[in-house]
Amino acid sequence: MSNLFENEDLSFKYSNNWKLMDIEEDLENVVAILDYKSGYSRAMLIKYPEEGLSLEYLKAAIDDIPRADSLDTIKADFTIVGNKESYELIAIDESHEPPLKTISLACIGGRDAYVFNFMSFGLENPDEVAFLNLYKTLEFK
Repeated sequence: MSNLFENEDLSFKYSNNWKLMDIEEDLENVVAILDYKSGYSRAMLIKYPEEGLSLEYLKAAIDDIPRADSLDTIKADFTIVGNKESYELIAIDESHEPPLKTISLACIGGRDAYVFNFMSFGLENPDEVAFLNLYKTLEFK
């Protein structure tokens, strides 16, 4: 069974394996935070108003974000996920056990930029499939 997250800008579906979390007031531009029932994964959707100039612009902005020295980028490229042209960045931090794997998928909706971040522990975490399914249902109004 699917749940529906919806606001004035977008919607996406998520399974009962995800729990929609409350957003703290100090998390600027965060649209949604979801924790996976395994306890090893979290997804966060962030909106950057009026920043949806182009995917190339998003790529440059994402690539310029400071990262911990222990976080190694293993993929950074344009792709299509679902029906959305996206910029995908995958990074791994193997400085602890289990390793941390992050996936950032950025896309444009109207004049706004959106980044869906996925953070998980373990390199072969099956929660990653659930995250990609969630991203594929993302629709803009």
